[in-house]
Amino acid sequence: MMLEVSARIVRGDFALEVGFASDARITCLFGRSGSGKTSVAELVAGLIRPDRGRVTLAGDVLFDSDAGVSVPSWKRRIGYVFQDVRLFPHLSVRDNLLYGARRSGDISPALDQTAALLGLEGLLDRRPGSLSGGEARRVAIGRALLTRPRLLILDEPLAGLDGARRGDLLPYLDRLAQDGPPILYVSHAVDEVARLADRVVLVGEGRALEAGPPDLAFDRPEAEAAAGLSAPLSILNGQVIAHDPASNATRIDLAGTAFLSPLLDVAPGERVRVIVDARDVALALIDPVEASFQNRLPMRIATIEARPDGLLVRLEAGALRLKALITRQAGEQLALVPGRSVIALVKATASARYA
Repeated sequence: MMLEVSARIVRGDFALEVGFASDARITCLFGRSGSGKTSVAELVAGLIRPDRGRVTLAGDVLFDSDAGVSVPSWKRRIGYVFQDVRLFPHLSVRDNLLYGARRSGDISPALDQTAALLGLEGLLDRRPGSLSGGEARRVAIGRALLTRPRLLILDEPLAGLDGARRGDLLPYLDRLAQDGPPILYVSHAVDEVARLADRVVLVGEGRALEAGPPDLAFDRPEAEAAAGLSAPLSILNGQVIAHDPASNATRIDLAGTAFLSPLLDVAPGERVRVIVDARDVALALIDPVEASFQNRLPMRIATIEARPDGLLVRLEAGALRLKALITRQAGEQLALVPGRSVIALVKATASARYA
């Protein structure tokens, strides 16, 4: 389902130019807090009106300033889950889930299927006050799903949750991405975007522009500013080959190159993403077989870019692309030039891994 947005939002001293199109399962609006991500989401949902522009969903015009079209939010069939989940404290989980569907006149909401999708079967008779933060978020998502939306907007669904609660909720978001409607996902967290996004829209410096898949999005200079990153990231798509519980390791195929990570709870054959900070990649001219690095990847230097913080070395091995940020002194000592073969050294523990 294609979502197309071209608009300008002005609120006091704040102005944002928005221009992107995506038909992905999950499109992430990514940027720092205060960059305008929520404004873009509210524009799509019809909660705010842009100064000018056009918004279409699956070919239907939701807003067009030139044509004088502005479909009200309640007619857009877009589910919106806010950061504050807004559950009714006096209603049970079951009644909270059914609230939107009942108001819309749906006489056969898919309660059982939605509860199973989000792991809510054992919570239906409880009240919101007895739920954890992650459980409350799942109920809010379920309530939105039961309105049968064409598009689901999740505004920072993991914000405010601690590491354990975030980890509890992420698998449900993975499942929702596979079995639910298309999602417009708002986040300022690199790990969420890297794990979930199919397409990324970078929001910052007064613009919200499509940047493409995560690996390409985080390869753009704007991404470092949007994420507050101090170094570029490599986001690598791979497939689990096998597990070795004895050594607490998982072997991953990255475009034909074997990569070791700590043991993952992912079945062999499943797709994974590996995130590598460019500062966590060292380079050598020969394979240091006695080094502590578990991943020693033969690669070729594609380009070398001088930066204020050192040299950004782009590496390739077939379809595998990796970035390393090293000092100028190291580059001179190794006499690095484009085309030279090197060994990229990556600690398994230095890589963030997301299923």
